[in-house]
Amino acid sequence: MRYTTEGNFPMPESVDFDDLLQMEVLLRASMEFKFGISGDAEIFHESPVYASALNHVRESLISGLRSSSTPGKTQGYVELYRLSRFEQLWEGVARRASSHPRWHELGTDEMRQHVETIAAPLTVDDEMMEIIKTEAEKIIARDTQRE
Repeated sequence: MRYTTEGNFPMPESVDFDDLLQMEVLLRASMEFKFGISGDAEIFHESPVYASALNHVRESLISGLRSSSTPGKTQGYVELYRLSRFEQLWEGVARRASSHPRWHELGTDEMRQHVETIAAPLTVDDEMMEIIKTEAEKIIARDTQRE
């Protein structure tokens, strides 16, 4: 899949998907979000395939900027796609993460993978991961008290 922008610079970078399923899921999600076909966009929030496709698009954009732009502009895009920039999204990501049926049983790598899937295409650094884990525990504690 190749693309160019209509902006000030051509982007001869390609977006490589792991398989056709990623492309199909990305297109189906785009249709869902744009047209609300099924009314259930929630199905994509925890989809590893969808998250992977979004991350490929983000990385291809950043790669294209690195090859055709200034380092400052490229770094600006890297920063733009960090979850830590979107404080209003932290609790939503934490709430979805905490709803995993085995949240307390997940190992560190599994937990990170789950959170990164939910946050995609935003990136999650170590500090943000700790914040999400703390928020998820608070959410679980509040929900447990309500029961």
